[in-house]
Amino acid sequence: MSSVKQIELDLPCGLFYDISNLILDLNGTLTVDGQLVEGVVPRLKELSKLLNVYVLTADTHQTLDGLTNELRDDCGVNIHCLESGRGDLQKLAFLEKLGREQTVAIGNGCNDALMLKEAAIGICVIGKEGASIDALTSSRIVFLDIRDALDIFLKRNRLIATLRK
Repeated sequence: MSSVKQIELDLPCGLFYDISNLILDLNGTLTVDGQLVEGVVPRLKELSKLLNVYVLTADTHQTLDGLTNELRDDCGVNIHCLESGRGDLQKLAFLEKLGREQTVAIGNGCNDALMLKEAAIGICVIGKEGASIDALTSSRIVFLDIRDALDIFLKRNRLIATLRK
């Protein structure tokens, strides 16, 4: 019997979140110049015990093959490679398939903006590769480092403090 993966957040201001899924952009969010940011792997391992974790990528740096084993086998992450064309619409469709209200999305690019805006919680990471204004204005939370963005789910009081009204 498999256990249900879920994080429930009952905020003091009356907001309630029932999160089952986490969608992550790869390039510029989890990686810098195609290499995973140090410290991301152990956090993803922990998060994959709590949530269904998905990485969506157009594989801009063509490094996905080298990262697949580490992400899928070591971290328990599901990987979805986007087709050529409108990545923003593909990411939005993936979010809708999982369920907007049960999904958190983290990204940094223009192709993440629709997904970030429509997710239960959209998080923009302004890392070394920067972030688009569209991603920034479509998000509810902003971080300068992906490790901090992932930690907010491992240390839930941070999330409550950030989202309470």
